[in-house]
Amino acid sequence: HDAGCQVTLAAMNTSKHYTEVNALPEKFRRLADLHTSFVDNKVRPLGAFLNLFSKQSYHISRFITPGFKQLLGDLLEAKKFDLVIFDNLFTAPYVDFVRSRTSAKLLLRQHNVEYKIWTSLAENTGNPVKKRYIKLLASRLEAFEKHQLNAFDGIIALTKQDKADFEQMGCTKPIHVSPVGIELNNTVSKSKPLPKSVFHLGAMDWQPNQQAMQWFVDQVWPKVAQKDAGATFYMAGKKMPQEFYNHQSKTIKIVGEVDDAVSFMQTHRIMVVPLFAGSGIRVKILEGMALGKPVITTSLGIRGIEHEPGKNVLVADTADEFCQCIELLLNNPLLCDALGAEARKLVEKEYSNKGVTGRLLQFCKEEIL
Repeated sequence: HDAGCQVTLAAMNTSKHYTEVNALPEKFRRLADLHTSFVDNKVRPLGAFLNLFSKQSYHISRFITPGFKQLLGDLLEAKKFDLVIFDNLFTAPYVDFVRSRTSAKLLLRQHNVEYKIWTSLAENTGNPVKKRYIKLLASRLEAFEKHQLNAFDGIIALTKQDKADFEQMGCTKPIHVSPVGIELNNTVSKSKPLPKSVFHLGAMDWQPNQQAMQWFVDQVWPKVAQKDAGATFYMAGKKMPQEFYNHQSKTIKIVGEVDDAVSFMQTHRIMVVPLFAGSGIRVKILEGMALGKPVITTSLGIRGIEHEPGKNVLVADTADEFCQCIELLLNNPLLCDALGAEARKLVEKEYSNKGVTGRLLQFCKEEIL
């Protein structure tokens, strides 16, 4: 919108992430001509069981509905578009339908290498029956993902690693690396955060986050709290599973969903993101960096983000390494400030909305349109 494009947004309003459209900020609705269609994508035991006798990916089939197809058809009949961007793999089943009704070029903005997330989750699942089922889901998702990559005129990847993965998967279409853009108007808070506060903020209905937090409260935080009784860990995020509230204690505060993510991050000191599954790019890490927060994450968590370990982020892959990094920052306020300042500089240079958008539009003009 800021670059002069006329934007129309056709959105699935899913049962899993249902949003009252009228409650959206006025600015959001002003940026695009917004149209929504309800999609019931709930995971149901019977549907999951019956899918075993199908070759279709259960991940994908839950997003195929006549209502959303009708919405797309109406928009394509009413308007002429230059470019249609399919945002994530779960919109990809509609590519043939859209192509049959428009001369616009079609791009897939692929957030992750989706099947790799589920492959990682299967590897970290102890229950053998559940492990086998998740592996089956991952293999079907992989087949769908590989097939769809060449159905578009181009691919938008979020990281260089994802681009390399897509090429290895057989993608022959132009691929542009376009990371998540960050709005830099939110300046670093001048108020002091809570001393010795450590926090995690992320969607808690996403399995990699659930896995990460369970590992952190079981393997990492008890060791930190034993060495520093004054430290407190704050866990926040929408749709917090009930079992995490059982960890509430003097040193662990389960916050749940917050009204203002920026204010929450500004209030706390050290950000931890102990991810062991997933691909793509972690938006919350970039948001934390933009706010000048010192971040501790895994090699996988920081993958896709330009960084220098020890300068603008700390990287830890074991419980002991996480403990050491947290203790280092708890006892060195100046190091916290220095890491946060360098993190902010990195975001300003590489991840501002204006720069990301400009590079994407240039790619479209040169390679796609």
